[in-house]
Amino acid sequence: MHLHPYCFSFLLIDRDLNKIVEFDAKVLNQPLQKFLIADSISMWFQENQNILSLPFKNSKVAIYSPEFTILPDKTDKIKDVFSLLGYTQNENITYLKNKFGENFWVYYSLPDKLINFIENNLVNVEFYCGDFGLLNFYNTKLSFKNYLAANLYGEELTICYKKDQQNFYYNKFPVKAKDDLLYYLRLSYEHLELNLDEFPTYLYGFIEEKSPMYSTTYGYIRNFEIDRTLKSTLPLSISIEDIPMHYYINLLGLAI
Repeated sequence: MHLHPYCFSFLLIDRDLNKIVEFDAKVLNQPLQKFLIADSISMWFQENQNILSLPFKNSKVAIYSPEFTILPDKTDKIKDVFSLLGYTQNENITYLKNKFGENFWVYYSLPDKLINFIENNLVNVEFYCGDFGLLNFYNTKLSFKNYLAANLYGEELTICYKKDQQNFYYNKFPVKAKDDLLYYLRLSYEHLELNLDEFPTYLYGFIEEKSPMYSTTYGYIRNFEIDRTLKSTLPLSISIEDIPMHYYINLLGLAI
């Protein structure tokens, strides 16, 4: 299950059958603060009664926080880090951490009330940040083993450098204008000393070829395309037709 500040979406997987059994997403029409409030989650659950009928003692539920940071090293000064990022310090906030391979530590915060709500309603919960799927995903079906993975979600661009099945670079950038995707990709290429005419970038998130942002970037980066190989890459039997896989790599990546 994937809770995100831009939309609530969920993916239900039968591990025994290795099959996607249910999938849906809903864009929120209400303003959200930095945190997903418990009332919003409660209302969403009420609209999806069938989800709550799951045997949660035997089911894994992944809850995402919209307020998080990812660091290359472990730290014991997480409150200082969140303060530096501009997040409000609050005694009613719980900071959680998770490790991604040998490269990154993710730290994220949730209000104590929301954590209590989740733990009281969902028995088997694991907490992950919003980029868990992207950071863990590695597409072995791609013709290139090393590539940039760029993910667009709302007005947020995430760029990862995938090399030898690991992440060697991670950064986030604000995206509002059609030129922003190209600008930050070129910035990443320059920082990583990659050849703009040779090194590939694969795109994920809510974007298609017809968008001005895509066409602008495509004109300047030679090996740039939306990853369309996901149905043959994810180790799942997908019974739901016409799911645009590249939209939900953060969500679908949990299955790997």
